[in-house]
Amino acid sequence: MNNEKKFMYIMSVIALFFALVYKLLNFVIYSNDTQFVNVSITLLNILLMIIITIIILSSVVSYIILKNRKINKNIMKINLNIVNVMYPLVIVATKMFSIPKNEIRRVYVILNNKYIYSNNYNLKAEDIMLVTPHCIQKNFCKHKVTNDIENCRRCGQCNVEDLVKLKQKYNVKAFVATGGTLARKIIIENKPKAVIAIACERDLISGIQDVSKFPVIGILNKRPNGPCFNTEIDVEKVEGAIKFLLGGN
Repeated sequence: MNNEKKFMYIMSVIALFFALVYKLLNFVIYSNDTQFVNVSITLLNILLMIIITIIILSSVVSYIILKNRKINKNIMKINLNIVNVMYPLVIVATKMFSIPKNEIRRVYVILNNKYIYSNNYNLKAEDIMLVTPHCIQKNFCKHKVTNDIENCRRCGQCNVEDLVKLKQKYNVKAFVATGGTLARKIIIENKPKAVIAIACERDLISGIQDVSKFPVIGILNKRPNGPCFNTEIDVEKVEGAIKFLLGGN
């Protein structure tokens, strides 16, 4: 199926869904069977109340997590799944209320990381992968590290040197990717059991949601020169994440 057909297929499914809802509502509203109408309205009310209750509970749980209070990790996982489902709606709402998207994305990253850190891991070093964007390398550097970070000359002007040191110290895998698509390709090809991703808010969210089969710890990069230009990484946070996945504290 080519892309055009896939697009038309999805649009047809959506149209069919709303057509069924429209037909069902009309059937209920104009039905002469009073008992049927009452049962339908009751079921609809129950469904809406369940959805509202889930949203309220998820909001409360998220607030508790963000306040660093203890909460069962299974509840954290369920809450993260709910937030995942609601995320597109939340982003739409940010436009309506003029809230910067990145502020909401940071909350999502925190909720994800809190859940990951609520678990215990004891992974082998070679099963852990570091992935960073290529913008951590100074733009004037001639020694491109996107194919191999060992090309770094360790001049100390950017964090690529720190990345190489972490790779050699812990024997983890480390890659510099030119974009989200390449990062996903690298992850698929190397099949790690955990990923430490360093990126901006948007790329982190995309990566965390795309790679849901194993833990992904998201660490925001620093952008003293603006987005996607000579960015920096928090080396201590990255090293702390490596130690955690290796079974340390």
